[in-house]
Amino acid sequence: MIWWLCTIHASAQRQAIVQQFVVAQDGTGDFRTIQEAVNAVRDHSQARAAIFVKNGVYREKLVIPSWKKNILIEGEDRRKTVITNGDYSGDVFSTYTSYTVLVQADDCVLKNLTVQNTAGPVGQAVALHVEGDRCEVVECDILGHQDTLYAAKGRQYYRGCLVEGTTDFIFGEATAVFSGCTVRSLRNSYITAASTAVYQPFGFVFLNCRLEAAPGVDKVYLGRPWRPFAKTVFINSELGPHIAKEGWDPWKGDAFFPEKEKTVFYAEYGSWGAGASPDTRVAWARQLTDAEVWRYALDSVFAGWQPSAVVRRMDGVNGIRDTGFTPERELARLAGTYPGIRLAGTQPEDGRVARDVPYRDVDGTMLAADIYSAQRKGKATPGVLLLFGGGWRTGDKAQLEPLAAGLAKAGYTAVAIDYRLSTHALYPTAVCDVKAALGWMRRQADSLGIDPEKIAVLGFSAGGQLAALAGTTAGNAVFTDCCGITGDDRVQAIIDIDGILAFIHPESGEGNDTKSISAATRWFGYSRFERPDLWRQASALTYVSARTPPTLFVNSSVERMHAGRDDFTRVLDSHGIHHETKVFADAPHSFCFFEPWFTPTLATVTKFLERVFVGKVSSLR
Repeated sequence: MIWWLCTIHASAQRQAIVQQFVVAQDGTGDFRTIQEAVNAVRDHSQARAAIFVKNGVYREKLVIPSWKKNILIEGEDRRKTVITNGDYSGDVFSTYTSYTVLVQADDCVLKNLTVQNTAGPVGQAVALHVEGDRCEVVECDILGHQDTLYAAKGRQYYRGCLVEGTTDFIFGEATAVFSGCTVRSLRNSYITAASTAVYQPFGFVFLNCRLEAAPGVDKVYLGRPWRPFAKTVFINSELGPHIAKEGWDPWKGDAFFPEKEKTVFYAEYGSWGAGASPDTRVAWARQLTDAEVWRYALDSVFAGWQPSAVVRRMDGVNGIRDTGFTPERELARLAGTYPGIRLAGTQPEDGRVARDVPYRDVDGTMLAADIYSAQRKGKATPGVLLLFGGGWRTGDKAQLEPLAAGLAKAGYTAVAIDYRLSTHALYPTAVCDVKAALGWMRRQADSLGIDPEKIAVLGFSAGGQLAALAGTTAGNAVFTDCCGITGDDRVQAIIDIDGILAFIHPESGEGNDTKSISAATRWFGYSRFERPDLWRQASALTYVSARTPPTLFVNSSVERMHAGRDDFTRVLDSHGIHHETKVFADAPHSFCFFEPWFTPTLATVTKFLERVFVGKVSSLR
C-alpha cells in the first residue's frame, strides 16, 4: 500500500497488452472493420487487447459485447478516425438500439476517436451507449443531437472529450465523471437527464469542464431529471452565457414522478463564466460547501476504482529552474498596497557563510546548502534547516538569507538548502531532499559545529509546508520507502511560517485549477480530485501525534495559508506538546521578507528556539 501511494501512476488497473490488432480500410492492417477486430479478441480476457484504428470514416454499428472485456480501441487521429451511423428512434429502432457504438463489456477504453450519430434533429439518436463497468473514454468527440451519449450504467470516466447535442444529450443511470471536457449545446434545451438509482451515492459529475453553445443558443438548462433521484454536480466548470439563470428544470408533466424536484440532487461548486449565477438558481438546487466538495474526489465517486486515463501530468517538468519569486519582486508587487514596507536589512558577517556546500547528489544533480555559522564560541550550537518558499516551483536558498543571518547572530547555525522544484521533479522528491538534508546535518554535526540533538526545521510558505511535513514524519515508512535511506531525519522543533498543514481542508485554497493549473497540482502531477490520497499524504495534519516536536506558527493575515493549523494545535494540546502561534494582522503572505514584520518575526523565532533548546522545553508542556 505504501508503494502505491508513492508511485507516479496508480497502476492497479493497468494491464499488459497481450493482443494487438490494426484496422485499416485499405487492407494494410489485420482487419478492414472495427467489428471484425473486436470479434477476434479473446472472450473474457483478463489482459488488455489493443485495437489501433487507422484514419478513415467507419460506417459501422459497433458492438463490444459483455464477453469481450478489456479492449482498448485507439484512433490514429481524433478528428480523422470516425465511427458513424445514422439510426434513430422510430419504427425500426428505439432509443436503446439507435446507437452507433454500444459498449456492454467491462474495462474498455475508447481513445482518440470521433463517434457520431448523423441522424440529425429527428428525435432520440444515440452516438455512444455505454453499459460496461470501469469504462473510459479519452480525448474523443461524441457528436449527435438528442440523446447523444447514453451513460447507461456502471462507472464511467470521460477525460478531455467533446460531447455535442441538443436535448438530454448526456443521459442515463451511470456514475460518470467528466473531467476537462467540452459540452456543446446546439439549441436551447437541456444538457443532462440523469436517471440515478435511489441507492447510488453519485450520478453525473463534471470537473473543470467548459460549457459552450452554437451561435444563437441562449437558454440551456444544466439538466432535468429523467428519474426522481437524479444526481448531477458541476464543479469548477466554466459556464457560457447560454446557461439559464435558473440552472435546472424539474421536468414537470411526468405523471409517474410529478414532483421530482423534491428528490433530486443538483449542485454546483466554483462555477465561473457568464452563466455562473448561484444567486438565481432554483431553490431546490444546491451550492456545495468546501467540506462537501471533497466527496467528489475520484476515489470516493468510483469506490476505489482508479481509471487508467488518470495519468500524471508532466508538462510543467521542463528542467528550467525558476527563481522568479524573490523578495525584490515581491516588494515591487506590494509597494502600492503597503507603501511603508522595506526589505529586511540583516546581512551575514564576512567569513561566517560557506556557500554552495553539496549535501546530496541525486542522479547527477548536486543539491547545495549555504551554511551560516553561529556567532557563539565554545560548545556545539543548535542547528536550523531553512526551506524557502515559492509554490514548490520557484525560489532558491538565498531567499531567506536575512533570516539565516539573524539566526546566526543569535547563536544558531542556519543551513539554507536548495531542493528540487516541480520544474525538475514532482512530489515527493522535495520531501526526500529535505529529509536527506536533515540526515546530512546530523552526520556532519561535528564539522558544522552543531548539536545533533538540537535541530529545528524552519520554512516559509511551501517551505513551511515541507518543514511541518518533515517534522511530523521522521522515520515514517511512507517516506522511507519513497525516498530510500536519508539518514536520521528527526527534528526537535518545527517553525512554520505561513505554510499550510492540510491540502484538503475547508480552509485551503490549494488546488483551484478553475482558470489555470495551480502550483500544488503541478507539484503533485494530479488534481486534488484525481489523487486526493497524495494530497493527504503530503499534509502534516495527517501525521501530527504524540511524537511531534514543539511547533511554532508565524502567520500572515491570509487565512488560507495556515489551513489546518487549528486542527493541528488541537492534536498537540491533546498530547501536551508545546506550541506557539504569532499572527500579524493585515500582513501579506510574504511578510517575513519585509520590515516592519521581519524584526518581530526573527524575535519570535529566536525566543521560541531559546525556550525549546536553552530553556529545555520538552515535547510536553
